[in-house]
Amino acid sequence: MEKRTLKRTFVLLLLLANFLVVYGQHRDYTKIKFKSKLRSYSKTLPNTKKYEITRNSIKDILDPLTLDLYNEKEKKELTNKIWLALSNPKNFDFIYKDYSINTIKNWGKKIKFEDPNFEPNPYLAEWTKKEDDILYFQWALTNILTYEGLMSYGDEAKKVYATINDLKLLKKFKFPRPSSNDYSDSYLHKINAGLAKKGIVILMFENNFDYIACKTSVKEDLIEKFKKFYWAFAAP
Repeated sequence: MEKRTLKRTFVLLLLLANFLVVYGQHRDYTKIKFKSKLRSYSKTLPNTKKYEITRNSIKDILDPLTLDLYNEKEKKELTNKIWLALSNPKNFDFIYKDYSINTIKNWGKKIKFEDPNFEPNPYLAEWTKKEDDILYFQWALTNILTYEGLMSYGDEAKKVYATINDLKLLKKFKFPRPSSNDYSDSYLHKINAGLAKKGIVILMFENNFDYIACKTSVKEDLIEKFKKFYWAFAAP
């Protein structure tokens, strides 16, 4: 009987510990007043079928980006989250409330000269505002991949320098400061010259300043996979 009691006590303590860990990761909303600036949300869903976007489409871009940075369980969980965000933003905001909000930069923070963002359903709200499947897909992917350390942004060389180690694949490297006449693309071109010896390349979105890092061996394939989302990545 004592062994059974001890076993039950151990199981209860383990469950309590798991609960505290999960609960501790949640944002404290007690002092935050949710407020949407929209009168109503869109009743339609993004048309993933039209653009042949599937769960595998997401897996195809995640595999070369995550490599051994994520285990298989983590990759599957992230794939499922992104798929839900793209296919059903309403359910994504409901099921992954904390995650959804945490991927939105400066959510709940007061910024000078700007109204604070207290949107309770950020992905559904963005889908409602955009009313464009591809623009929404790109927006959702950008936010989640950036939050996960798989994408970063730098519209100036000095900002690239400040954010380049946000990419998980590049965290162990040290990079030189840009020169005064460097731009984002010229600076990344120099960085790529050094990374080539490591078999790594940085790719930049041609119409913006978002960038990702991957193994050189999968560069061409990854570029093709991103084209499904109408994203044209190339080495600077």
